Amino acid sequence: METDSGGLLVDAGLPPRRIGALLARIGRNLTDVKAVLLTHGHTDHTCGVPSLVRERDMEVFAAPGVGESLGANTVAPGESCAVGGLTVTFFEVPHDSMTYGVRVSDGGSAVAMATDLGEASVEVLRSMRGAEAVVLEANHDPDWLRRGPYSANLKRRISSSRGHLSNRQAADAAVALAPHGLKDLIIAHLSKTNNSPTRACGTVSGALREAGHGGVRVRAAIAGHPTPWIEVGTPLRVPEHVYRYGGRGAAGQLFGIE
Repeated sequence: METDSGGLLVDAGLPPRRIGALLARIGRNLTDVKAVLLTHGHTDHTCGVPSLVRERDMEVFAAPGVGESLGANTVAPGESCAVGGLTVTFFEVPHDSMTYGVRVSDGGSAVAMATDLGEASVEVLRSMRGAEAVVLEANHDPDWLRRGPYSANLKRRISSSRGHLSNRQAADAAVALAPHGLKDLIIAHLSKTNNSPTRACGTVSGALREAGHGGVRVRAAIAGHPTPWIEVGTPLRVPEHVYRYGGRGAAGQLFGIE
């Protein structure tokens, strides 16, 4: 999220040099980032944080149980804090580790993000409702997962209520959010083994059309391929992603306000 005073990065699971290279592809660099918001403590979301703090004196914000060891400023879920001229709110999501979604607002427009969650609960949907742009996990196609090469134990973990959202679950969440101002949906955290952008987008877009919300724009975040900025209200802008998925590191999300 970007204001005149700087930007916010959601998660930092790659070395700073790699994050900087990805940011350069959307016309930004690490000097534009003043703070990091952490969604959970796995190293694929946090490994770049120590270097960013040490080398760039970057502030870190996280909900309890996520970033204390990294020196993060702790923000209780459901409470708001001001970061770089924006209002940031963390909300709990169901996963097998302490994990949060994040909602960011400029007082008018809002964006929300939730990946690494086993279900889009009523509480999660309530926290995301009203956001014009949403980044939401669509990790796997259930049939592909069932027939795929993963162990039975891993399949159970992924498909559990504390695992990862399927395409169908993401579609149901999108349909629930669509009547409340949703304009752009970026589906993220797609499995390279058990999903594809075409499969995920087709499932979600089809459900939205059937529910009468075909005007919602649906795009997939694809690893290593930053996409153009999305206009969200006035004057919020959201680049669709700078994100690595598949358990190999979350480079982060950069939304923008001008």
